[in-house]
Amino acid sequence: QRVKDSSSDLMVVERAIKKFGSLLQLGFGEAGGRIIQANMVDGAMDVSHGGNVTQAVFGFCDIRKFSQCTEALQGDVVKVVNRVAHYVHTAVTELHGAPNKNIGDAFLLVWKPKGKLSASQVADSSLLSFIRVVIEISRCKELERLAKRPTLQRRVPGYRV
Repeated sequence: QRVKDSSSDLMVVERAIKKFGSLLQLGFGEAGGRIIQANMVDGAMDVSHGGNVTQAVFGFCDIRKFSQCTEALQGDVVKVVNRVAHYVHTAVTELHGAPNKNIGDAFLLVWKPKGKLSASQVADSSLLSFIRVVIEISRCKELERLAKRPTLQRRVPGYRV
């Protein structure tokens, strides 16, 4: 019975460590995860390693007047965030980028030259991503309906997502 319990306990600890590692990667992003991995030696952090220069295009997107939206829409503000996140994540990943970090109403996005993509093509892809997000959001009937709610329009007259 003891052997069974200790192997079961070990599995629980192993799963917890893996979960913690994935949460660290989410928190620090792709680059932060690689830095931590490169600096971990024999289970200890070794900060004497030099850094790497990386070419990238960074983009930032946020939902305008989010505090007022939250107050007016209350629980339905999640629908706004999820719909915007869907458009942002879809456009960015399909155009060679990566959503790096989401903080409530804000999105940090990264495009890096990979494979045959030049820095110029990556820059074009990042710009096209933002154009596509703006177009998709402007066409979305659900976002339009939520933005036209009287409670939101009273707080922010003429509001659009």
